[in-house]
Amino acid sequence: MRLSRYHRLWIYAVGGTLVASGTGWLIAHYLLVEPGPFGEAQHPLEPWWLRLHGAAMMVFLVVLGTILPGHVRQAWSLRKINAASVKRNVTTGVLMLSLVTGLGVTGYALYYCGSEELRPYLSTCHWLTGLVATIGFYQHHRSRARKQSARTVTPPQPETVREL
Repeated sequence: MRLSRYHRLWIYAVGGTLVASGTGWLIAHYLLVEPGPFGEAQHPLEPWWLRLHGAAMMVFLVVLGTILPGHVRQAWSLRKINAASVKRNVTTGVLMLSLVTGLGVTGYALYYCGSEELRPYLSTCHWLTGLVATIGFYQHHRSRARKQSARTVTPPQPETVREL
């Protein structure tokens, strides 16, 4: 059920790009607003952060598709085991999938359905969900790391020699 090192690196890289581009957009949108002749003007980097965010999201969907058949399906089948660490990982995993679904819905609504009246509310909901997803991913990863450190390492046993 454990992901390979390269698979984890892909998830970290794509997730980090999503978080960084979303944060970059938030900073450009809310903190780097410039006064213009007709009121506040959009910062020149704001659309570029959104473009990077959209591109990273497409790559993220591919990466998500690679973990669903193996990692997620196997974890779901192990959820009935009465081990606290497995239940904790399944709980944080379900939370992550729920948050990713929420991000997909709010992102879609922002791009395709958002009226100008709803856009500020959808945007706030989207970036707050992204913040919670970032924390949730950390918790999911942390519970896996905790589980690994809790395992007791048994020293190798000497081989027994059988006499012929």
